[in-house]
Amino acid sequence: MSVEREIEGLKSEWQAAFREMKKYFYNEIFDTFSITYDARTWYRFKNPALIYPMEREMRFSTPNERVRFDYYGSFLSKLGIVSHNFAYLADIEEFYSGDLNMFLHEQSQFVTTMQRANLRVAHFLPDALVEVTAQGLRSFIRLKLGAEAEAEEASSGGEERGAGEERGSVLGEYEEPLVLMETLGLMGMPRRDDILSFFAELSEHAPDFVRVFLRTQNFSYAGLATPPWLNADKKFGIRRRADILRAGKIILRFLEGEIGREEATYALENMYFTTYLEDFNVEEVVDMRWINLERAKERVERTLKEFERKASRRTSFHCYEDFSDALRRIYERVERTLAYFG
Repeated sequence: MSVEREIEGLKSEWQAAFREMKKYFYNEIFDTFSITYDARTWYRFKNPALIYPMEREMRFSTPNERVRFDYYGSFLSKLGIVSHNFAYLADIEEFYSGDLNMFLHEQSQFVTTMQRANLRVAHFLPDALVEVTAQGLRSFIRLKLGAEAEAEEASSGGEERGAGEERGSVLGEYEEPLVLMETLGLMGMPRRDDILSFFAELSEHAPDFVRVFLRTQNFSYAGLATPPWLNADKKFGIRRRADILRAGKIILRFLEGEIGREEATYALENMYFTTYLEDFNVEEVVDMRWINLERAKERVERTLKEFERKASRRTSFHCYEDFSDALRRIYERVERTLAYFG
């Protein structure tokens, strides 16, 4: 198949994902947008798909000369990415009255814009959100670890896997816990797992991955999602982009034996590291504009039941229970809203 035909086929998949999203999340402005391919989005930003509000486009960028594969290979991950990108439009309207420049200023310094977009998506397509993290993680491994990851992929027969299925994964049994911790961080929702202990375990299993991963911007140790005016409040944890990179380096120094646990813990605490607060309802940070609440309720409930089953079996990590709790809180909020307006 020629590259041009492959890209046209992928464009059709992205467009189908866009249509599917609009069944759950819709505003008339969405109909003015188109889905296009532009490899420069990767070359300039190293991002597989971005939304351009002024140009009324969402552009996907893989495959290209530097990334020879479709970064978000499953339809469900495409659905999640499209939803994430269009959730930014709701954020811009809710918090900035449509002022894109003010939004971009926050986005350049803090991860909270991304957290709020994902938190909004979790209200109507939480399963797609998990799939985005899982597919993104596998593509990151394939891109960064090269030959080793390609060999693992070949051993799996190239089959598409759900989050956490171990066959062909460099991470093995740690894949799904990491996916859930990252997804919770991407939503800015509470997490209780001991980050130092988790990465110490993972480092024993996949040391090359951990060395690369902790040098990039990750969300397992990001703080909680807040509205823009609370970004500077340190009690909500680490949300500045530069500080998240610093936190990763501290964890890496601990894993490499440069500092002990006590010193690493002190260094993180000195950065106001926290991923859990008792008295803060994160799910209420964003409103539910443009969401089809009836459809959302059914989708969230179905995903909640799936992860409640997983939480009952996987007791060694808090992330299963934490993710179930996050979905339960979102489900109850959707249910209350429907009852209020019904």
